[in-house]
Amino acid sequence: MDLIPNLPDDIGRECLYRVPFKAHSKLKAVCKNWEAMVNSPRFYQDRKKGGTSEQCICLIQALPQEKSMEDKRQRAPAYGLSVVNPLQGAWDWLPSIPQFKGGVPLFCQSVSLNQKLILIGGWHPTHWEAMNCVFIFDFSSGKWRQGADMPTVRTFFACTVSPSDGLIYVAGGHDDNKNALRTAEVYNMEQDRWETLPPMSQDRDECHGVYLDGSFYVISGYTTESQGRFERSAEVFDPNTGLWRRLENMWSVAGCPCPRSCVVVNGSLLYAFHKQGMMQYNAQENVWCVVDSIPQSISVATCATVWRDKIFVSGSACSGGEQACYMLDLSTVKSKEAISISNSPKWLAVQKPPKFSGFVLSSATVEI
Repeated sequence: MDLIPNLPDDIGRECLYRVPFKAHSKLKAVCKNWEAMVNSPRFYQDRKKGGTSEQCICLIQALPQEKSMEDKRQRAPAYGLSVVNPLQGAWDWLPSIPQFKGGVPLFCQSVSLNQKLILIGGWHPTHWEAMNCVFIFDFSSGKWRQGADMPTVRTFFACTVSPSDGLIYVAGGHDDNKNALRTAEVYNMEQDRWETLPPMSQDRDECHGVYLDGSFYVISGYTTESQGRFERSAEVFDPNTGLWRRLENMWSVAGCPCPRSCVVVNGSLLYAFHKQGMMQYNAQENVWCVVDSIPQSISVATCATVWRDKIFVSGSACSGGEQACYMLDLSTVKSKEAISISNSPKWLAVQKPPKFSGFVLSSATVEI
């Protein structure tokens, strides 16, 4: 049976490849042939090869809370997963994890890989206990599955994915007793298997992870004894040698203690956002330089992710203030050698519908 009557199957497939992801559930409902095609991993691989794939931004975001006159007690917000297609201005919520109908694990880390969104660790959304769970959302099937648990219970840890081999690296954070950790592990999602890496030189709670120039960087963080006093150093793991090296004074950004807004572009450019502007890291000289200004409404940035040729940044004018989201056109930013502020870049405000106005904890870009 033809995919589309009176059309060759190769042309029929090309037509279906171009249907936006938001309508894929409707494609599946048309007939069994279409359902089997859309459920196949090859469908999304061919979309990518043919240039018809979409890049969406997944946000761990506070869910809307209903306020009633009878219950005026302040409750901790629950967080869900919203998905944004900036080209279409479309927002939607992803299905809940079956084990956690009331929201995703608090402060879990999120990365994307092969049309999948992976959530790792965090706190139990009801009991507030640190966890080592792994949950994987497959955009091709629209369903969640549980992966192998992390060997270590941890939260507020560094996490990133290697673009070359798809391995997911984690390090640091703290355990269920708020003890900072120096341990590190790597996850192979395809094999659903964890391996233990050598430990870092010190404990690092609330550190941030990026994959830069072929290495896993664990930026800043603090020890159990120095609670909240962020380190200026970083640790760098080389997958080729299996060894860590300590990088002193790497996080030397004045007035910006937490490195959570760090984002890597094209594998070799590292940026961070704070009230003094947009900063770029010069690895050769181990210094940060201000390369552009940022809108005052996101001077305290909570997260950033690359989307196509832009960077999505979420933040507020002050700690605890109302959040705003912006897109930065990377073509307006000066080159890697820039050391001075350029002309104002093209920042575009991202409008959030009322149902999606909640606080954004983190973001990840998924290609579908």
